[in-house]
Order: sequence, then C-alpha cells, then structure tokens
Amino acid sequence: MVGIHTDKEKLNRTLEKVCVILRENNINDWFIFFGTLLGIVRENSCIQGDDDLDIMINHDCQKLISILEKEGFKFSIKNSDKILKTIPCDAYSSIDFYMCEVKLKNYFTPWQNVEIQNVEIEAKKWRSSQINLPKNPDSILKKLYGQTWQTPIEYKVSDKLSISEKGGFYNQKIYNLI
Repeated sequence: MVGIHTDKEKLNRTLEKVCVILRENNINDWFIFFGTLLGIVRENSCIQGDDDLDIMINHDCQKLISILEKEGFKFSIKNSDKILKTIPCDAYSSIDFYMCEVKLKNYFTPWQNVEIQNVEIEAKKWRSSQINLPKNPDSILKKLYGQTWQTPIEYKVSDKLSISEKGGFYNQKIYNLI
C-alpha cells in the first residue's frame, strides 16, 4: 500500500477481470497474496485504499505479457523476469505479478526474496469469477501481518516499513518466512 490509493471497487473489478483472463488462457498456477489475500480473506473484498493487486504466478513471463497486452493492459515494469507491473487506467487498478519458481509446492519469488512453503492452490467462487487462494490463508496471513491480522489497522506512512508490534511483517523484504 505504498503507491496510489485506489477505490476497492476498482480493485475488485480488476481482480475479477484478471481471474477471467487467466482462467480463459488455462493459466492456473497462480494465487493472490500480500494485501490482496488479506482483503479477500478478511473482508471478501480488496482493501479500500490499497494501491494494487498482488498475484504470485508460475508462468512464462513473455506469454503472460502477450496475453495481457491483447486485453489492453500496459506495463510500467515488463523487462524483468521477477515482476510484471501493470499501469493503472480509468477502468482497472495496477497489478503486481510476482513471477515464481516452484519446487515441491514451494513458491519462490526473487522480487522480494519470498518463499511460500507447501502451497496448495484452491479455486473458490468469488463474485462472478473463480479466484485462486492458497489453502492455508490464515496461517500465511498470521505470519505476514501478525496475530491480529483479522482486525483492520490504520497505518501511518512511517509505520509501513517496520515490523509490527504483534509479530508480523508489513511490506518488508521477507526471507524464507512462510
């Protein structure tokens, strides 16, 4: 939540669109993460004021770019094999696609040196689409945001790059944490 604060309905509309695009292109090895996972699990909605969607994905980067460009998305970052970042527009918010390597159900993204261990993905009906979540979102969210992850917290800019008092990390570089 460091960039442009976005209305949750725009974030939700973007998430629905990207879910449909990925499903229509038989891309199933992905799941929502970070603030997007937090909002969907906690509120059944993206979080008001978040700046983008966060998706962990195991797919060929260039093929994903081609698919998304055909759907009208433009990129602020597309020359990296670690992350794709779309540019927000009137209809859709920005999306961060964290490119992952997968070994034995462990998803690793070099972008923030995050490894999520023993991930099983499940598709769930959400709004008018199917959304991919890790099967154990509560334990992941507890490790990311602390014991009180279920309670919304108003963060100040100065708090965003610190470890929370409740033991979770917020917007930190995370090394083999989860």
